[in-house]
Amino acid sequence: MRFIFAIFAFIIATALIGAGVAQRTVFLPPSTVSSTVKVDDGAPYLLIDSSALTAHAGKQTLVLSGAKTIFAAYGRTADVEAWLDGAAYDSITADQDGGISSTAVSANADAAANVASGSANPAGSDLWLEQFTATDAMYRTVNLPAGYSMIVASDGTAAAPGEITISWPIPNATPWVGPLIVAGIAFLLAGLVLLVLGLLHLRRSQRPRRKPPALPKGKRFSPSRTNAIESGVKRGRRSIAPFVAVPIALVSLVALNGCSADYWPQAADSSSTDSATAVPEATGAPDATSTAAPTPVPDADSKAPVPAVTEAQLEGIVSTISTVTAQADAASDAGALAARFDGPALELRKATYAIRAAYPEYPAPQAIPAGPLQVVLPQATDSWPKSVFTIIPGADATVPPVALMLVQDTPRSNYKVYYEITLEPDTSLPPVAAASVGTTRLAPDTKLLMMTPAQLKTAYADILMVGDASQYIDKIDATGDTLRTQVGVDYKNAKKAGITSTASIDFASVAGTGQSIALSTSESGALVAVDLRESETAKPLESGATVSPEGAVKALSGLTESAKGVEAIYGYQLLFYIPPFGDPGKAQLLGFSQGLLQAKELP
Repeated sequence: MRFIFAIFAFIIATALIGAGVAQRTVFLPPSTVSSTVKVDDGAPYLLIDSSALTAHAGKQTLVLSGAKTIFAAYGRTADVEAWLDGAAYDSITADQDGGISSTAVSANADAAANVASGSANPAGSDLWLEQFTATDAMYRTVNLPAGYSMIVASDGTAAAPGEITISWPIPNATPWVGPLIVAGIAFLLAGLVLLVLGLLHLRRSQRPRRKPPALPKGKRFSPSRTNAIESGVKRGRRSIAPFVAVPIALVSLVALNGCSADYWPQAADSSSTDSATAVPEATGAPDATSTAAPTPVPDADSKAPVPAVTEAQLEGIVSTISTVTAQADAASDAGALAARFDGPALELRKATYAIRAAYPEYPAPQAIPAGPLQVVLPQATDSWPKSVFTIIPGADATVPPVALMLVQDTPRSNYKVYYEITLEPDTSLPPVAAASVGTTRLAPDTKLLMMTPAQLKTAYADILMVGDASQYIDKIDATGDTLRTQVGVDYKNAKKAGITSTASIDFASVAGTGQSIALSTSESGALVAVDLRESETAKPLESGATVSPEGAVKALSGLTESAKGVEAIYGYQLLFYIPPFGDPGKAQLLGFSQGLLQAKELP
């Protein structure tokens, strides 16, 4: 009976283990679903819309081919569409069957200025959160949430890759594999036990049941013969260990192979499978992954604008600016600055290069560290231009941090340093919004502040000219203001007193050419970056007398002496905090950069 039960146990074990193995082999469902679209109209760009990327849940694996050089990048859908505005491209979107399809989008003539404002090659744009290239074919796995899209191109001129395949994982867990195999192992062990018990019972049943009759005595053998015979015969029971060890080893191997989480029933996972983590890398391996996290995208029904950049985005932008600046400073290459500088910051640095070429003792411009970023305050807006404020402390604690006000004029242009300002020692910045929230850029004539940026410029220029006699002296805090000491009324009076009686020197305020940028703070005040200019005019008072410029003025003007006189224009880039309207506090100077901009002979 034991043998019959053992046979049934082996049959059941075979069926259970076979069913478990079959679920992971012949009956295993597909692990991915994919969709392919081909484009042959020769458009230079492809937009893989968010709807196509999220047509199915899970990570998106893209295979791009059909061009020698392949470029791909991802960013917020609004940014990708803004960059493409004005160009012809193919839009890859989801269709009703869960696949993807392409639609040709013609160029928008009204956005021709956007196309002309930057390079046709999308590589290197500040809008992309991540970008990568490949040759002949690209394999990329990303995990982009709704609201993020991809741009694909060759070089912006040649046709974009014409074959696009997107695949998504399909849950193909087989939770009953583990239980089936374990149950099969249990029946297998039970069958082995029954078999061993049956064999033992059979062996015992074959033993004699009564005492046999005594046999007549035979010839006795000598001990030596007996020992000789016994030495050739091995006594004892036959071991069944080898027969048991092989099935147990096989069972253990099968059990170990069934330890995957996909082989067992799992408790319900409360976390979403559609993660907001992007997973691209700059390599072409099919399984390449990374962990760059995009900024959360507002709900589709939300009208709130998103911040201009993410912290990770700005880190890359500042790193690029730092590299460009270092190379331009080393070579005194003013032409290279235009790619990343504009406005007052560009003008001051170009003038510094020109002065140092003839007067090396003139202070070099302050370097821009590559990071880390201490403060990130992006403007939250869906339109251009966009502004971003950041503070970079640098590695040397003895060097004051530098504050940058960056401006991006169009989607295709990159962020440029518009103001580069060295912070005052022991500056305390007012509370500002988180980078993931962003802030608002206030209008130049805003009534929300204690004074408008234009009024601030007028007030501070007057204080630099007449000092305590200014009607605005109570509007701006003098605490920690070292610029007043360097170029204020006392400095001007001392310079006038030191000139000879045959010449005169006069100072005057000059209108700045830069735009004022005001970004609101958490307490309804504003960080305001403005530029001021002052002229210093030296003229001879007697006929035949001359004035002789020195130092930087001589280097920039190229004059050794002049009978007409010399005019020098100095520029000041200033960062202020202005309290909100109704606040009893004063405006405060947080930092400044200043230097000679122009020097020429009077007409």
